[in-house]
Amino acid sequence: MGKRIKAPSRQLPLGLVRNRRADGLPAVSLFSGAGGLDLGLEASGLGQIKFCAWVEKSQDCRETLLANKVRIKRTLFADIEETSPRDIMSATGLEPEEAFLVAGGPPCQAFSTAGLRQSINEARGSVVDHYFDMIRVLRPRFFVFENVRGLLSVAINHRPYEERIASEKANPGEPDLPEDQRLGSVFKQVVLASLERLGYEVVYGLINTADYGTAQVRHRVVILGSRDREFGAGRFRKTTGRPMGSADLLPPTNHVFAPYTPILPWRTLKEAIGHLSSSPPQREDVLTYSPERVAVWRRIPPGAYWTYIRDNPQLFPEGLEALLKGALTSGGGKVGFWRRLSWDRPAPTLPTQPQHLATGLCHPDFERPLSVLEYAAIQDFPASYRFCGTKSSRYEQIGNAVPVRLGRAIGNLLLTVAGFERGDSRRGEDSVSVSGQGPSIGEAHDRSQQAS
Repeated sequence: MGKRIKAPSRQLPLGLVRNRRADGLPAVSLFSGAGGLDLGLEASGLGQIKFCAWVEKSQDCRETLLANKVRIKRTLFADIEETSPRDIMSATGLEPEEAFLVAGGPPCQAFSTAGLRQSINEARGSVVDHYFDMIRVLRPRFFVFENVRGLLSVAINHRPYEERIASEKANPGEPDLPEDQRLGSVFKQVVLASLERLGYEVVYGLINTADYGTAQVRHRVVILGSRDREFGAGRFRKTTGRPMGSADLLPPTNHVFAPYTPILPWRTLKEAIGHLSSSPPQREDVLTYSPERVAVWRRIPPGAYWTYIRDNPQLFPEGLEALLKGALTSGGGKVGFWRRLSWDRPAPTLPTQPQHLATGLCHPDFERPLSVLEYAAIQDFPASYRFCGTKSSRYEQIGNAVPVRLGRAIGNLLLTVAGFERGDSRRGEDSVSVSGQGPSIGEAHDRSQQAS
C-alpha cells in the first residue's frame, strides 16, 4: 500500500463519491510540490476542477499542502514509488476513466540544464515511469505533464559537455552515435513514446510563463494529453501543415511587444512586488548577503549583472576574477552572476536559492535577495498561502512551483475543450484569487490601499 498521511485504506461510500462528482470535476495531483499548478487549475473557469488526491514525497511540501488544503488528509500520499494507482482509487472512490484530469511534473533536477543532467538513469528521472503508470490505470480524460525546458534536449545516456563537444568536432554529425546518446532522446524515446503508447492524443511545446501574466520569464515544457482526442491535432496538421504545439492550444494573453488588443503587456516586477517594498521583510523570511557582497551590490545598478563589472573596472578594484571566482573561465553566459533585478521588466526564472553567486537575484532597491513573500508573489500565490519548513525549504518550494497563472490558463483551456463554462476568461488579470484562499498578494495590498 502507498504511504499516506494518517490515511487508512478504504473505499469511500458511493453516495460521497457521487456528491463529490456533482461538486466538481475530480482531478489527481502527482509530484504536487507546494501546490502552484493545482491552485491555478482549481482557479480556472468557474472552479469546476477539484483535486481529490495528491502525491508528494517532500515532508515540507506535504505540510504546506496540509496547511492550505484542509480536506486532503485522507488522500495525501507520500511517495509515488510506493503508491499505486489502486491506492488512489481506493482512497478516493475513483474508477478508471472517472478522473477529469491527472496533473503534475516529475522532479526536474535530472533534466535541468542547471543540474547535473544525469537524465533518465538518475533516480529522479526514472520516476516518470510511475507517472505513466498512473495515466495507464486511471485513464483520465486529460493529463498535464509540466517540466523544465532541458527535458527536450537531454539524452538517455548523458555525456559530459566537454566530451560531447570534442566528439562533435572530431566527427561532425556523429553518424555512428548510439541513439540513446543523442540530445533529445529522453523526450522522443521515453516520454513522448510512452504517452502515445497509452493511446492519448499528445500535444507538447515550450511556453514562457510571462506570456500568461506571470511577472517572470520562465520557459517550461508543457505536455497535454487527451484520452478522447479532443484537441483536434490531426485536423490542425492538415490545415496548417505542421504539428500542433502547446502554444497553439494556449494562445498568450500577454506579450513583450504588447499592448495590442486583446493582448496585454508582460507584467513587470514592480507590478508583482512593488507594494511589498514599503516595509522590510521579517528576518525569518529573507536571506542575506555578507557585508563584502553588500559592498559590491551597492555599485551595481538595477538591470545589470556581471558584465557591468567587466565594463566598469574602475568601480571594482577587487577585479573581475576575484568577484567571479572560477566562473570567469568556465564558459557559459553566467547571466546569474551579480544579477540585480529591474523594476520595469519581469523577473528571470526564480532559482531555488537566490543568494548563491551563480543564482543572484538582488532586489532593485535594497542590497538583499528577494524575500520569501516576494518569491510567492512573483509565482502568483495568494497572500494567505502558508509555506512550511525552514527558510531554505520555503524558497525551494516556491522556486520549484508552477506559476499559478499558468495553471489557470491550462485549466481554462481544458474546460473549454471539454465544453464546460469558463466564465469570463479575462477576469482577475491583475491578481489570481483562489477559492477558499483569499486574494493574491497584489490584490490584498490594493484592497488595503482602497480602505485607507
